[in-house]
Amino acid sequence: MSPFWAILTVLGGIGAVVGIGWFILFLVKECRKKKKQKEEEARRREEREANQQQIKELKEEVTKLNQTLSGVVPYLDGLPEVRQQKKVVLLRDGFRAMNEYRHADAIAKFKECLELASNDSERCALLNLIGVSQIRSSAYKDAKKTFLEVIRIAEKAKIEEALTAAYGNIGLVYQTLGEPKKALEFHKRSLKIAEQIGNLEVQANQLGNIGLVYLTLGEPRKALEYHEKALEIAKKMDNLQGQAADLVNIGNVYDDLGEPQKALEYHQRALKIAEKIGNLEGQAAALGNIGLVYQTLGEPKKALEYYERSLKLAEQIGNPEVQANQLGNIGNVYEDLGQFEKALDYLKRAREMFARIGAKDKVTLCEGNIALVKKKLGKQ
Repeated sequence: MSPFWAILTVLGGIGAVVGIGWFILFLVKECRKKKKQKEEEARRREEREANQQQIKELKEEVTKLNQTLSGVVPYLDGLPEVRQQKKVVLLRDGFRAMNEYRHADAIAKFKECLELASNDSERCALLNLIGVSQIRSSAYKDAKKTFLEVIRIAEKAKIEEALTAAYGNIGLVYQTLGEPKKALEFHKRSLKIAEQIGNLEVQANQLGNIGLVYLTLGEPRKALEYHEKALEIAKKMDNLQGQAADLVNIGNVYDDLGEPQKALEYHQRALKIAEKIGNLEGQAAALGNIGLVYQTLGEPKKALEYYERSLKLAEQIGNPEVQANQLGNIGNVYEDLGQFEKALDYLKRAREMFARIGAKDKVTLCEGNIALVKKKLGKQ
């Protein structure tokens, strides 16, 4: 073989080896590429599943919240339907914090989500949730500012659903701040819009709130008229939870009118409905009100029995607000029974719990009661 052909043979061999090498490299790259694609697909599938789970959890938290809120209007504007993962997580955590009475955490989450809001309606919904959390933590002056901001945005953008919520909620704030006439003005404005847009839920809500204001103004008959209208709408909507709340309000009016037996009848009806639908929050509220009536009737031991049942339920569902209220009520019963040491213990526990959830007005009330009991102890 000539040197020329020998060189070609060698080069051909080298080319074949190089060709095989490149082919193997190509196969390795393809394998890696497919592996990466599979890993990416698996990652995306996990993300989708996680997002779906977060959306499910968000909706569950919203449902829980709707079962516990009373009086306030939780305007949501489709927030439970959001799909952007960061928003979903923030909203889920915010609603969860609300349900667990961690008001500061809820406000922080909703404020963070507010920075991601895509339109005025979403901004109004998030601000409304912040305001509701501020009400629940007794930060009424902050809540007033928040709802005024919602009103400013909603009036400018003509968002009626947001307006009816903000008007109703700022009415609650004015009522608590000792301005019932201003509260009445805003509740009526909320009611008017709710009637115009056909929102029966808000209509019932505001009729109930107007009734509460009239009771504060010393007009129980007028209060009764509004609560009965609210009850009619709740029945029309087949809203058992709303019916239970309205029955409680009517019971409180009859108690104010000096008709405790009639009050007892309405509270027991409310309790029966709450038990029927499995609403533990409603049961705890009704039991507490029945306890108040028995205390009015001069039956402190029977009152104590109902307060303790209410407290047990409140502990079961993890509602510190109801727990604190019932601890305070139990303290008052022991004071009536002349067991001042026991009364002091319960009142202090109530004060601590109110302080923990930021209910400053209730803390002040407890401190006043504690001072009275200490005075009685000093006289023994």
